[in-house]
Amino acid sequence: MTNTKGQSEQEPIAITEEMGLHKQWYEAAKQVTLDTLPDFTNQMINDYQHDYGTVCHALAAGALATLWAMNSTPQGGITGFQASAIMWKLIREWYYTSNKTGLRIIDYDKFLYPQYADYFTEKTIPKNIWEGIQKEAKNRIEEADGAHAQYLVDTEQYEKDLAAFVEKYPDYYERKDYYDHISYGPLEAWNEYEAKADSGFEFAPRKPYVTVDLEGNVYKHWKSIVAGVVPFGYTIGED
Repeated sequence: MTNTKGQSEQEPIAITEEMGLHKQWYEAAKQVTLDTLPDFTNQMINDYQHDYGTVCHALAAGALATLWAMNSTPQGGITGFQASAIMWKLIREWYYTSNKTGLRIIDYDKFLYPQYADYFTEKTIPKNIWEGIQKEAKNRIEEADGAHAQYLVDTEQYEKDLAAFVEKYPDYYERKDYYDHISYGPLEAWNEYEAKADSGFEFAPRKPYVTVDLEGNVYKHWKSIVAGVVPFGYTIGED
């Protein structure tokens, strides 16, 4: 139960995924309207003390309730094709925001129907998706080449800066842990590092690092894709 401010009038109910309560939420979400949507979403968050799994169901039910509520308005009534487009928007904008080349969902329910034999026998990739993959591989090669060129410049400058630092602090190589920046370590080490930084301590120059190895397997894989070699035993199909 929630009050008019959307706040629970009682202590949140501790629940677990094993209780199966989330199944009711998904059914209830289908009946939500714009008027009842605030109460529903507030209930999902404020009326329950969630565990690792139930909070996922709560957010998913809230998202579905929003879709059902908006679709129940005069501007709703979407088609199945539109529903599919919305599904892909949710997948992309929520989780796969960095995807550049495309996604695919495999419906294994089709195993139940013999007419879908071709759906599973061929390892094919649509031509337009393959072209997108080649384009992205080319982009990543160019970015890696640019990063490597900058790395060479930074390394040359680092060697000059380090030589000047060693001239100023001759004990550097005997006390590297004292002079170097840190990138990981226990809390005590971070506290000490931050205290030194706040005091104006002069750290040694940071050594540049390589983001992509131009001799590594990933870079060679990109090169192979751009050259037209389809990996993983796939063939090119139609768009």
